[in-house]
Amino acid sequence: MNQNLKKMISYYKPYRAVFAADMLFATLSAAVALTIPLVVRYVTSTLIYQQPQMMLRKLFLIGIGLFVLLALDCYSRFFIGNYGHVMGAKMEYDMRAELFGHLQKLSFSFYDDAKVGQLMSRVTADLFDITELLHHGPENIILSVLKIVGAFVILLNINGWLALAAFAVLPVMFVFAFALNKRMRRAFQQNRIKIAEINGIRVVKSFANEAIENEKFRHGNDGFLAAKKNSYHYMGSFQAGVGVFTTLIQVNVILAGGVLIAKGMVTVNDLVTFLLYIGVFTDPIRTLVDFTEQFQNGYTGFE
Repeated sequence: MNQNLKKMISYYKPYRAVFAADMLFATLSAAVALTIPLVVRYVTSTLIYQQPQMMLRKLFLIGIGLFVLLALDCYSRFFIGNYGHVMGAKMEYDMRAELFGHLQKLSFSFYDDAKVGQLMSRVTADLFDITELLHHGPENIILSVLKIVGAFVILLNINGWLALAAFAVLPVMFVFAFALNKRMRRAFQQNRIKIAEINGIRVVKSFANEAIENEKFRHGNDGFLAAKKNSYHYMGSFQAGVGVFTTLIQVNVILAGGVLIAKGMVTVNDLVTFLLYIGVFTDPIRTLVDFTEQFQNGYTGFE
């Protein structure tokens, strides 16, 4: 696996500058998401108690700052969606050219045994999933890790007990995700094998071979359906489990917040800030869930 990962990473080399810029704008987008709940906390806990004239002046400055942040976030998303995808397309171009050049060097005996449909699956569908992983994977990891870690640090500074209630679920959730990850990878590998087998079945119109080829196709189609069902079973279990865990985070914060407010250990403003941050770090958790599926598709395609 390490050798395959090194080979995948090597395709970034010609596009190091674009990749670095892509990661920079992903970081800036995450920073904007982390900043806005802090502004809400400042307005609700400090600004509303100041003199009206001073309050309006500061609100004007805050509004300008927020519009600057929104403009920065907008361009960051544009860069990621445009130039990041172009980088992925160029990497796909390089891989396809390398793969085709390799196919040209193979012996005639190889093509006597190889199925054209399987080869075309490698050159088209597999390469697309690989480049989607290489483009979106690093972005998703950067955005998710920064939001989760940043939210944890900020919430820990606001109230340690509420932060503990919010993040107590995460270790269990990651153990659950890791346990299903290997099974999902094997299931997605089977999907690749089965769809390539279907693509490799010849379409024949003749009195001698028509029934035989139909039977081959039925058998291959049944195998692909069984592999799909197996992969969807694990994927459904994965998504359902993570969905329950993310909702449990909200439940924990609401219950713990109510108890802490009753004991005078936390203010309503802090609880509102916490609830805003719930969305900041549950969204990247769901992104990591999607990334897991994307990684299975892309990496098994690369293998």
